[in-house]
Amino acid sequence: MIRMTSLMHGVPLAAAMLVSAGFTMACSPTRNVYDSSYNDNHRWDRREDAAYRQWEAEQHLRHLAYEQRQIDEQRAYWTWRHDHPDDRE
Repeated sequence: MIRMTSLMHGVPLAAAMLVSAGFTMACSPTRNVYDSSYNDNHRWDRREDAAYRQWEAEQHLRHLAYEQRQIDEQRAYWTWRHDHPDDRE
């Protein structure tokens, strides 16, 4: 009986943790990425991710996380990005 009671107290906690993890993953985290070529920072959010994926498609590149790209590819992205601003800039 004691084990069942302990289990019943742990279930809501586990559920809350799963919901929290799911919410965190659903909301794309915002971070700053430094662009050494232009010596500026960019806010990496959903819009930047969409622009990055558009660049990958135009360059016929398979998707890789930005951090996994070679430095020359990252620089090429920022050159492209500065030529393709969106309406928030």
